[in-house]
Amino acid sequence: MKIKDHWEENAKINNDKYLSMYNESIKNNDSFWKKQADRIEWFKKFTKIKDIKYSKEEVNIKWFEDGELNVSYNCIDRYAKTDPERIAIIWEGDDPNNTKKITYKELLSNVCKIANALKKIGIKKGDRVTIYLTMIPELAYTMLACARIGAVHSIIFGGFSAESIAGRIQDCDSEYVITSDEGVRGGKIIPLKNTTDKALETCPNVKKCLIIKRTGNRINLVKDRDIYLDELTNSVDDFCEPQIMNAEDPLFILYTSGSTGKPKGVMHTTAGYLVYASMTHEYIFNYNIGDIYW
Repeated sequence: MKIKDHWEENAKINNDKYLSMYNESIKNNDSFWKKQADRIEWFKKFTKIKDIKYSKEEVNIKWFEDGELNVSYNCIDRYAKTDPERIAIIWEGDDPNNTKKITYKELLSNVCKIANALKKIGIKKGDRVTIYLTMIPELAYTMLACARIGAVHSIIFGGFSAESIAGRIQDCDSEYVITSDEGVRGGKIIPLKNTTDKALETCPNVKKCLIIKRTGNRINLVKDRDIYLDELTNSVDDFCEPQIMNAEDPLFILYTSGSTGKPKGVMHTTAGYLVYASMTHEYIFNYNIGDIYW
């Protein structure tokens, strides 16, 4: 099938360019990925490109292992510094009339407040945080806040059952959960906190459950465990210094659906994931600054 001429003319990659890049990645692997790594900002530049072994005795995968960086800084700060009023997120609610255009300046402030709130209740680098939300701006805020302080986030689809939530919390040893009072999808109320409560009946190691106010409807609150997030963010600073992370520090754990057996947690580390996500997003979606990616 022939693609449209103007698509081909404006494409960052065509067949010839792709083959050229691919061949370079095979013949000059280290120099290829060293060049691609320049697309992100480093607190400390790496000197080692990769350390990879595949054998029956050993599987070892390390990328840029002596480099230091922060994913939240890369996703927000570097844009907030140069173009703070640029739109970072366009959010459309269940009701299309309920929308928000969130600038990088606003994104930085919201993420930092939540990051400081997480620190306030004792969450630190390396802790596991389970996020069980529908598609609201706070989903992005909390995910980036975890990355900012070095906590490992695990996102669970907002339609999963209490049993599915409990299994994932237990498997990744999560001690903190972020959810909302309720969700709204297709005009229907999704009882997120109620489902979370059922899940936590079998998760005694969870220390705190943070709740985002979405509908404002009355919910059950467990003393000493449940806290409304806004009660914390109202009393914290709107800047949080990003945690310096090693390139191989864990970033997030994402579970398989479980359709072929018990769900398995796939852990992504920091730098290799960010470099590859940046590269593939640009080329696969032909992204240019100013484009709206949906």
